[in-house]
Amino acid sequence: MSLIVIDHGNRIETPVKSLFPARGVEQTSPTKAIHDSAGLEKRVHADGETFTNILKNETKQPPKENSPDSYNSYNADNTYSAINPEKLKPRATKLTAAHVMSHPVHTIAREVTFNTAWLRMQDLRVSHLMVTGNSGEPVGIISHIDIIEHGKESPVSIANYYTKQLIATSADTDISVISSSFIEYEINAMPIFDSNNQLLGIVCRSDLLRLLISGSHIESWA
Repeated sequence: MSLIVIDHGNRIETPVKSLFPARGVEQTSPTKAIHDSAGLEKRVHADGETFTNILKNETKQPPKENSPDSYNSYNADNTYSAINPEKLKPRATKLTAAHVMSHPVHTIAREVTFNTAWLRMQDLRVSHLMVTGNSGEPVGIISHIDIIEHGKESPVSIANYYTKQLIATSADTDISVISSSFIEYEINAMPIFDSNNQLLGIVCRSDLLRLLISGSHIESWA
């Protein structure tokens, strides 16, 4: 399941980008090198032709054992062919929402006040709560930012202020897709649903930050 839209707890077919216009990222120009090695780099480029001629005239020697060039296969005629070292590396496992999502998801009834919602967040040490309807079904989400904007001690009900349209996805979605969506659509959390629209978990920006700090399989994000 790719990115979907959940509206008042129901999955709708409306494309994500029609309801959540992408913010986009301004293109930046490359940073010019200013450190001491910049001059050396220019000289290397300037002398590149000389270096190439020298290398052409050198006799190719067999690689030393344990050297980077030792990833070669020797042929019957005592020549050798290069082997791509990347093929010898184990393939990284893709990280998915299932690896980092928080579950079970903490919820709160839509009839409660901002003050009650704030106190629950403080007790649970979370920044988002899924809002539930009369039958306990998820109908939206509220964040700590929403509460702060309306007042942490406000006696007003959150019923008319929680977010009712959400971007959601499935447990097998790559973390790279979720992290880029956080930036592209300026959201801070993404609920995770199964094919039957059952709520499985939630991924927040804080989950991705913890993943960065731990350094777990970061190479697989690309």
